[in-house]
Amino acid sequence: MEKEASQLIDEILEFLWMENPVEATLAGIHRYDDRLEKLDLVSRRNKLHRKKEFLELIKLCEKVSSKNTELKLLRCGLELGILMEESVHSLDRDASTYPRIAIYGVYQLVARSSAPYHYRALRAIDRMREVPRVLDEGKLNLSYGDDIPRLWTRAAVDLTVSAREYLARLIESLTKEVPELENVIKKYYETARAAFDEYLEFLIKDLMPRSSGAFSAGEKVFNYLLKHEHLLDIDIDSLRRLAREEIERTGEELVRLSEKMGGGLTWQERLRKPDEDKPQGDLLAHWGEIISKVKKAIRSANLLTLPSRDNLVLMETPPFERPAIPVAGYIEAPPFEEESKAFFCVTPLPEDMGKEDRETILDSHSGSRALFTVTRELYPGRHTLLARRIKKRNRLAYLSRRNIFEEGWSSYVPGLLVEQGLFDNRNFEFLVLHARLLDAWRVLVDIDLHCTGKNESQAVADLVNGAGIPERQAWFQVCHLASSPASSLGALIGRLKIIELRHSFSQAGEDNFSLKKFHDALLRLSAMPLEWLERRLGQAIKQRRI
Repeated sequence: MEKEASQLIDEILEFLWMENPVEATLAGIHRYDDRLEKLDLVSRRNKLHRKKEFLELIKLCEKVSSKNTELKLLRCGLELGILMEESVHSLDRDASTYPRIAIYGVYQLVARSSAPYHYRALRAIDRMREVPRVLDEGKLNLSYGDDIPRLWTRAAVDLTVSAREYLARLIESLTKEVPELENVIKKYYETARAAFDEYLEFLIKDLMPRSSGAFSAGEKVFNYLLKHEHLLDIDIDSLRRLAREEIERTGEELVRLSEKMGGGLTWQERLRKPDEDKPQGDLLAHWGEIISKVKKAIRSANLLTLPSRDNLVLMETPPFERPAIPVAGYIEAPPFEEESKAFFCVTPLPEDMGKEDRETILDSHSGSRALFTVTRELYPGRHTLLARRIKKRNRLAYLSRRNIFEEGWSSYVPGLLVEQGLFDNRNFEFLVLHARLLDAWRVLVDIDLHCTGKNESQAVADLVNGAGIPERQAWFQVCHLASSPASSLGALIGRLKIIELRHSFSQAGEDNFSLKKFHDALLRLSAMPLEWLERRLGQAIKQRRI
């Protein structure tokens, strides 16, 4: 039966990739690089019917198969997809879906695939030819949609404008790399751009006037996501209580730390204060030095095993990506691509930038802020976790991506380095505490937006006043949370769970407990749901392997 279960998993994944070509490219599957997803009503009904058939097969298979982890994750993913189609009706209400598919379809090929550039150019042309169809299907679906939230439509307008401009930068880069295809690239680019223009006009003139619906998912859907998407045994009231406790505890710590740092500043004032350790020379070299410093400190402290064969490439952000990555950003490696690479991009300062803007951007590159980003995103954060997952179990790593543990690990590790005294940097410690505060506020706002009817303006005010972030950043956070209910949980819940597990197993292991072995075991088991991960860790304790 194990063979049949494995074949079923492969069959379902192949179906999902075939129906979601952009996701396939992102995963490193290139069999569908020449197409974009079909979103017309007939195609949607056929996909829904097929998902339900697969769901029944999984339920039968789970009764007799030991491959429970992969099957459970796959079942939860199918159930969520069915919910979004049948209950949330997101394709009929969320206008940002269509320009996102269109722009990411081209972007993934140009920027992320490791295939030869000529191949990527041809496939990008194929996908540009599909852009008008995708946007036309979006207009038709949205024409039949009811209860469309105004906030979602406003976000779609912004995305369509930026996607249209971003496509121009992608095409400019593409034509420079493959000049022999310049004419055909520009031909289909013009067709795609015209389709974006028509879609934008539809959003403003047709959809916006009737966008007066509610974006809140409601308690029923929110609870469903807690249980089936995040696999958490927790209710909304308990989640709210955890967030409030974290806000109170971390707020008090921020007050005490700000007082210790001197200057008579409140923590809110200190958050807005420019850093003094701004880089003076080459930014790429500056970030490279910090990365090396962090890796050396982790190895010396013996906190965990860093990847032996690292696939991370430090590079300057390509020009067409700089609007999306104004400072620096991590891009994970496709899990199924041979010899795949992960990238950490650092964006240089524009030559024509004014002095004031230059100082503001340099502040974002400061030593303490760069240190925080490196620890959270690279070492020992997200990149370390992804690189350490068992490579021969790529399916499991793929199915568990962006799970509660992954987000929690990225939130946990900067505090671990502060706790262990690896860096004598109070500004870094301050940023770690503030990130915890923001994580907790995001959870509270997430709940309020979807379960209490709080509007977006009130939610923005909560983040500005409670977390101390700028209004523009708060609006971005609220827009994301409004369209993605229960998406805020990982950083807070995952971190608290890791701390709880560490305390529990350090007590159980007594003198034999090793922090390094504990962290290595967590990383090794990171693709599993939390309840199963805890059970496997318990077995390791009993066998005296932690």
